[in-house]
Amino acid sequence: MEHMNNETKKTEQLIQIYKEDAVRENLKALVHQMKKTVFLIPAMLPDTPEISEIKQKVKENPGQQINLPKGTAPMPAILNSQKGDKFFPVYSSPGQIPKEPKFDLLMNMPFLACCNLALDERLETLGLALNPFTDNLIFRKAMLEEIKKEAEAAKNNAAQVKVTPRQYQIMMRQKAEFHDLPRRAFQEGAEFIHRLSDEGEAVVNEVYQNAFQKPDLYPYDESSFSVMALNISRELLLVQVDLPLAEETAQLCHRVYVTLNPETGRVHYFTIERGKGKGERNLGGVDDKGKHREYGEAPVEGAEIQRIMDLIKNENEQMS
Repeated sequence: MEHMNNETKKTEQLIQIYKEDAVRENLKALVHQMKKTVFLIPAMLPDTPEISEIKQKVKENPGQQINLPKGTAPMPAILNSQKGDKFFPVYSSPGQIPKEPKFDLLMNMPFLACCNLALDERLETLGLALNPFTDNLIFRKAMLEEIKKEAEAAKNNAAQVKVTPRQYQIMMRQKAEFHDLPRRAFQEGAEFIHRLSDEGEAVVNEVYQNAFQKPDLYPYDESSFSVMALNISRELLLVQVDLPLAEETAQLCHRVYVTLNPETGRVHYFTIERGKGKGERNLGGVDDKGKHREYGEAPVEGAEIQRIMDLIKNENEQMS
């Protein structure tokens, strides 16, 4: 099996950096990286007839994953120092593991799981030994306890970060206005835009409802939107969509414009969106690759459509 993934390579690089300069900053960086790494643990299996058959399969099919019988618990191969001290060995890659003594199988185990096993009183270890036959970095139990506490604290802090219903509504509205609606316009093209033109508010409400994965937090209905379709010329169908009032300071849209050239099928998506400053309104958009575009300060409401027509005309001239 190939265990030399990117996380393992980064860990082995940081091991060498720490060995060359064993300062606290380098140790901290190494431990942080080890938390993202899966290590190899040599282990032995209990000596039973059923396990003997499995051992034979492992021997005949090296590297192949074998499913153990339910309730079978492999025993990690514990190392004994010359002084009689016991350490739980973990290896970053197969090349770090000696050929002797023999073991029955290799377990894949994340670093924090390795810490928990090394702290298990039943193993009677003093700690963990990383690549004991090459790098031989020792993590004693006191350090493992500290690493475990930091990981648990980080997990608890992450669990406490909750999004309020209002924050969720803003996030989902941004998803609808800057991702879902333009994505459907570009992917479905003329079919979607003609449907938007014909069915109006019902289509917009459908897009917004789909963006909200929590129906009980969806605050809108069809009456929250206003859609007006304009057949400006044979080359331009423009659909103006007025959106619910954006009172928050977050980046939300006052209205959007979806355009279609019926002759070429070319689509554009423009936004009149809230700026960073108080009362600031910007003209933006999303292109066919999903990238947000900025066109500067938005014109007064009566001049928005003309400005959009000018942008489309300039783009067509540059392409011709």
